[in-house]
Amino acid sequence: MINYYHDTYIEDGTDPAALRKTGYRKVEKRTKLKFLDVVLNAEIPQIRQGPVTRTHIVKYAGASYDFNPIHHDQEFASRSIAKGIIAHGMMIMGYLGKCATAYLGTAQFDKFSTRNVTMARPGDILILGGHVIEKIPNPDGTGGQVRLSLTAIDEATGELRCKGEVLVTLAQA
Repeated sequence: MINYYHDTYIEDGTDPAALRKTGYRKVEKRTKLKFLDVVLNAEIPQIRQGPVTRTHIVKYAGASYDFNPIHHDQEFASRSIAKGIIAHGMMIMGYLGKCATAYLGTAQFDKFSTRNVTMARPGDILILGGHVIEKIPNPDGTGGQVRLSLTAIDEATGELRCKGEVLVTLAQA
């Protein structure tokens, strides 16, 4: 069973044995983006994330230790104001962080804030993206800070699910 891993349940039903072919992951070497390379108002390359599955939501619940039944119990969630299972807001925030690090590389965030606008649900496919909204050079010319605006938009409806900002300090060169 080399190149396979066992998943407790595959929601799309493609393999009743719950085995997924993995292949070996290539090591992805990321470089840190430099302050001089950032262009004001530049678009961040979009990432298509999803579809969000119940398995993703339950795995996130285990990692975050947030077992609110609105995230995994269909009967409870259907009686709630949400009218069904919803993804954790912090899970969607993590997706936005993934989008930012895909653009920035290994840079460390100085500040990261988001606001969930509408609920993400199983089956949603999110388009993550954004743009550079501010460049603040250091007075000594050693780089500066860059502020990114980020969004998670539902692919099917065009509805905004989450928006956020990242502030990061980058070196000059």
